[in-house]
Amino acid sequence: MHTPRRKLPMLVLAAGLACAILAGVHAWMYRTPGARLAAGETYPEMREDASHHYIDLPVDHADLARGTLRGFYLLSPGFRKGGDVTFLLTDGQMELVDLDPDFDFFEAMLGGASYVLIGVRGHAPTLLPEVYRDGKVDHAQAMRLYGSDQQVGDIEAVRLDMLRKGLLPADGRINVFGASGAGVLAQQYVSAHGAHVRRLLLESTGAPDLSQRAGQAYSPDFANYNPMAAKALAPWLQAHPTARARVANVLYQQGRDAADPRAAQLRTARGLAGGRWLWTYELSPRRNLGMLAYVVRAPSSLMARVRWFELVGADLVRYQRNDRFNLLYELSTVALDDMLAWHRRHRIAPMRFQIDRRFSGDVLIIKGRQDVVFDDASSELLRAAYPHARLLYVAGGHRLIGDEYRTVRLGFLQGGFAGADAASLAYPAKP
Repeated sequence: MHTPRRKLPMLVLAAGLACAILAGVHAWMYRTPGARLAAGETYPEMREDASHHYIDLPVDHADLARGTLRGFYLLSPGFRKGGDVTFLLTDGQMELVDLDPDFDFFEAMLGGASYVLIGVRGHAPTLLPEVYRDGKVDHAQAMRLYGSDQQVGDIEAVRLDMLRKGLLPADGRINVFGASGAGVLAQQYVSAHGAHVRRLLLESTGAPDLSQRAGQAYSPDFANYNPMAAKALAPWLQAHPTARARVANVLYQQGRDAADPRAAQLRTARGLAGGRWLWTYELSPRRNLGMLAYVVRAPSSLMARVRWFELVGADLVRYQRNDRFNLLYELSTVALDDMLAWHRRHRIAPMRFQIDRRFSGDVLIIKGRQDVVFDDASSELLRAAYPHARLLYVAGGHRLIGDEYRTVRLGFLQGGFAGADAASLAYPAKP
């Protein structure tokens, strides 16, 4: 029989091996980009063909002397040249488009349509060494080169490239679809290039500029979204002031993922009030704020944090934690702490959106009644801002998954409000 003393060296060896593996993973995750693909080159994992296209983009659309970066875009399965084309935008907060994306995910959204996915600068593999200095983030360059103004320029460059290749209708007009933060990016693109857009589809999204003008938060406070859960949680928050951001992340992720978000949050609030430990809700990596903060500080996530700060920064610098409990802002104070500190240290105001919404085409806004990220007031502001907009409330939450939603999207994108599929929809003012 082995004695505990004989087992000890094996345990030490195993612990040392585990530490070495973790150190290797950390070094791999946190390595800064040293180079990027040169003009005219291709990645070994993706050859250029009828569905996979490369494009040389300016590193800085406002300073062409800085050279070019190698971007790419992908055409959907069954893409048809010359017909209606939809740019399905992703804005950088979620890394969805790489050299071999999960087309099943996008087909569930727009299967049956001809759509385009654009690789986002700052997402792997298109990382820019220019946003680092001596191995550390150069926040000024990161905000400039990974900012959404650059992405709007990239989107327009792709449209022009497709027009030259005969992939678009002769008039060069496209449809634009954006959900969540990409819905704001869609608004930004249409603001700058609306003459080239036929229809605009916005889903589960908001409008930072309109909310600020109306004196509203970009994302609702918890008491406004889920009053019952907020009331149940209030005594626990008072007793655990240092855990505000951690519990906010748990509740926020439940709001995004649960089938019945408000019910799930209420159960959590009552569980904590009844003595359950917070860590029992944090076993899932997504709901663990420490894990989230670690992952988003990696170079491959820098773009996500730049866009995240663009969207919430103006509200975040004014957020008073003692007076309010806002799920998104609480977790953002941890995930974006370096960006918040950089803006305050240099006294640089966060981005102020200037979006022109005089777009003359049809705009359909789809809003889930249980959306934890955006409230109904944001959607109402959007509907009122566009001359030809309709607002459709549905029963879902932030992520609208299902064939019924795909049918609605396709009906609008193919026929607008007068289309055969879209004509059967109801457009209530508010449920």
